[in-house]
Amino acid sequence: MESLSGVKGNFRVTLRKTPRYIDAAKCTACGDCAKVCPVQLPSEYDQGLAMRRAAYKKYAQAIPGAYAIQKADKAPCRLACPAGLNVQGYVQMVKEGKYREALQIILEDLPLPGVLGRICPHGCEEACRRAEKDEPVAIRDLKRLAADRFDVRQIPVACAPFREEKVAIIGSGPAGLSAAYHLARKGVRSTIYEALPRPGGMLRVGIPEHRLPRRVLDQEIEFITGLGVEIKTNTPLGPDLTVEDLFQQRYKAVYLAMGAHKGIELGIPGEKAQGVRQGVEFLRELNLNGSVEIGKKVAVIGGGNVAIDVARSAVRLGAGEVQIIYRRTRAEMPAWEEERAAAEAEGVKITYLSAPQEILTEEGRVKGLRCIRMKLGEPDSSGRRRPIPIPGSEYDIEVDQVIPAVGQIPDLSAVEDLAGLSVTRWGTAEVDTVTYATGREGVFAGGDLQTGPWIAIGAVAAGREAAESIVRYLEGRDLAEGRKPPSPEHPVYRPIPEEEPRKKRADISFLPVKERLGNFNEVELGYEESAGQQEAGRCLNCGYCCECYQCVAACGPHAVTLETHAQQPQTVELEVGSVILAPGFVPFDPSRYETYHYLHHPNIVTSMEFERLLSASGPTLGHLVRPSDHKEPRKIAWLQCVGSRDINRCDHGYCSSVCCMYAIKEAVIAKEHAKGDLDTAIFFMDMRTHGKDFERYYNSAREKHGVRFIRSRIHTIDSLADTGDLVLRYAAETGELVEERFDLVVLSVGLETSKDTLELAARLGLATSEGQFCKTLPFSPVHTSRDGIYVCGVFQGPKDIPQSVTEASAAACAAAVDLSRGRWTQTRTKQLPEELDVSNLEPRIGVFVCNCGTNIGGIVNVPAVADYAATLPHVVHVEHNLFTCAQDTQDRMKSLIQEHRLNRVVVAACSPRTHEPLFQETLQACGLNKFLFEMANIRNQDSWVHSSDPASATDKAKDLVRMAVARAALLKP
Repeated sequence: MESLSGVKGNFRVTLRKTPRYIDAAKCTACGDCAKVCPVQLPSEYDQGLAMRRAAYKKYAQAIPGAYAIQKADKAPCRLACPAGLNVQGYVQMVKEGKYREALQIILEDLPLPGVLGRICPHGCEEACRRAEKDEPVAIRDLKRLAADRFDVRQIPVACAPFREEKVAIIGSGPAGLSAAYHLARKGVRSTIYEALPRPGGMLRVGIPEHRLPRRVLDQEIEFITGLGVEIKTNTPLGPDLTVEDLFQQRYKAVYLAMGAHKGIELGIPGEKAQGVRQGVEFLRELNLNGSVEIGKKVAVIGGGNVAIDVARSAVRLGAGEVQIIYRRTRAEMPAWEEERAAAEAEGVKITYLSAPQEILTEEGRVKGLRCIRMKLGEPDSSGRRRPIPIPGSEYDIEVDQVIPAVGQIPDLSAVEDLAGLSVTRWGTAEVDTVTYATGREGVFAGGDLQTGPWIAIGAVAAGREAAESIVRYLEGRDLAEGRKPPSPEHPVYRPIPEEEPRKKRADISFLPVKERLGNFNEVELGYEESAGQQEAGRCLNCGYCCECYQCVAACGPHAVTLETHAQQPQTVELEVGSVILAPGFVPFDPSRYETYHYLHHPNIVTSMEFERLLSASGPTLGHLVRPSDHKEPRKIAWLQCVGSRDINRCDHGYCSSVCCMYAIKEAVIAKEHAKGDLDTAIFFMDMRTHGKDFERYYNSAREKHGVRFIRSRIHTIDSLADTGDLVLRYAAETGELVEERFDLVVLSVGLETSKDTLELAARLGLATSEGQFCKTLPFSPVHTSRDGIYVCGVFQGPKDIPQSVTEASAAACAAAVDLSRGRWTQTRTKQLPEELDVSNLEPRIGVFVCNCGTNIGGIVNVPAVADYAATLPHVVHVEHNLFTCAQDTQDRMKSLIQEHRLNRVVVAACSPRTHEPLFQETLQACGLNKFLFEMANIRNQDSWVHSSDPASATDKAKDLVRMAVARAALLKP
């Protein structure tokens, strides 16, 4: 509830409805979506003792019975990626070993997974929240693992049928290839014009093969051309082929993606001498021809990845000495740290705070390099500290080859006369940063031509956006509308659990240094499959659902679709006369008691967690074991008043009302669940057993069941590392100091009002009490401080279930008084099908036997009872269910009644007074008279009575079912 306006009898309520991301009307609660969901999260229902999926149903009896998908904002790694790549999605697929599916996710945004899995600078890892715990997930290497494990050429890509219009793309680098790929998917045929003899642009000629094997690039270019993309090599844009020529050849749009292949000169004397070669030219010749002339003593000028690539290539080509000259310190060097370290390991020397002043020559050839030492001053426009020459610090080094690698700029000579194309002061093409349109209609530009030398993933992103703009241009639509959705100002992610263990980042394999010299074999070898899956498992799933869309493919009824995944929160406004607040409570978080070490020891559990351990539908199916080693405990202690009656550690001076009785109940039930002797001890200040027969239950626990009650408040829980046992020291009532070991300790946590509820109370203008419960008057216990708003349950104050139910009835009565004048004015009658006449039909009986978790199934052989029921007269269908009262079972029952033309139904389960109306409604929904129904109570009258004799309990269940079937056959309502 976001707001409430108006007065009693005439309120306007504004509600925020969170999307389910599943069509509840179509969902059959089959759970197929959860089976394929790769995201595991702690189950709130099981108090974190078991895991659930991001596609989930909170518990079997949840109403409505449909599944839901939990989402947060887009994961930070995805927001940090220039291409918006669904990192969390493909990482989860790698974790599951589903490499094909991982590639399918990657291919939604980019067509070069193997290439970028090797050369991407992985800025996404800088945003990875795993680093707050230990180290970021190796995102780039996991992309490579997927590409290495499955051939991208084997993945069919859905493409729209080709339309008539054609598009010309200039340049086959990452921007051009990306644009062509996304255009093909949108049904637009394109031709790429490439000046070089081989396609790939800077991917081919600017990166040495030891970093990017040609086979990987060739395979992914083949994948793109397989979609109908044509590439014409040795066809540069220039005098023989201009942009206007392309338009005359009936191309409807042109995308300029020529890259930045022109090296920047040093501007020092001697730069024209023989033996001076631009870094980009050096790499281009090497990558196209396989070799290049190399000196014996090589100086590389620059600090970027190109400089590192040149230096490492020179080592492989046989240079005796290779030295990089860089004018700043290592900290300012733009090259990646892993590349710097690899270069140094291979013998490259890096000299920092030094800049070339003159290339020394002899007879026109390089013979040396004069440098000057530098110091760092104030930061420049790049944010790095400006290098300042130190006067008189010049020195010479002996070299025979100098390779400048201080940057590149685009070569715009081929388009300098193109009308409408503007050039920035950096020598790049000026384009709209959203649409990538230039000033010339129908001409778009992107990649390094627009940004200057940047990163491949940025060029890929530009190509994708340009493709979208081109399609809109061809269709006459607005190029900018709906583009660049705003990023959340304060993104909400899954909280990082305090108990999340530290996990070391998995190491990748490298080619040994001694095996690298003299060849261009790939150095980084990537992950082995098991190591990669383990590394993917470190992902924290910041966005909860990873949007891998495996659930979309798995959902038969199409309740989960791409459209439901895109659902947004809705604002709903209602007109009401009264408001009843029943927001409940949250259990006290015992981690605030530092001396109890709750977060750090698995065998210290809360009472709610212990309830789940005892439950038949819990993580251990009711088998009582301790979490650390699944050992059956022999001694369990309960510590009372954790978060209650304590003004020192939590400022909760109130009694939570329910803790004493639930601790006694848990101790008794634990003894019933235990297979052997179980020693149970409750440490308390005083037992508050006020309520109907509560004192009698307390006495029974102590005298009949042997539960120990020790009047003492425990200060500290110590643990034994070797056994996982827990040690409690306490003063007995005699004053004696006692030390006792337990297998398991249960913290009886109190009740408190949640932060969200307090914020709601503040929005509604409600007064709260000292204990932060809703303030009411003694003789008006359900009336809040605002007229027309009523309260019931624990938000009014700590209380048990019977008192909450009584209070709820009072709140309903108070609200109804306000609405009395409008009674029946908006009542709708439920439309039921016309009742079938079965009076002249032979009985066709359906029998549904319930396991009731393990309340019945843990004692009665339910399958045997079902098999027996199938032999009885008039029975035409029998089945057994975990919970027959669950909504999904009711829906299934409806379909079975119609499928088998059932005219009578027998349910063997529990609690007839509670469940009989539910089953009768199901019959009415199928057109049957609701009295054509019988129940056999095989829990209260059987399994609970004969829990120590399963065989007899099974026989009795058969008798009860037989009698119910016989009665059903005679029913004539």
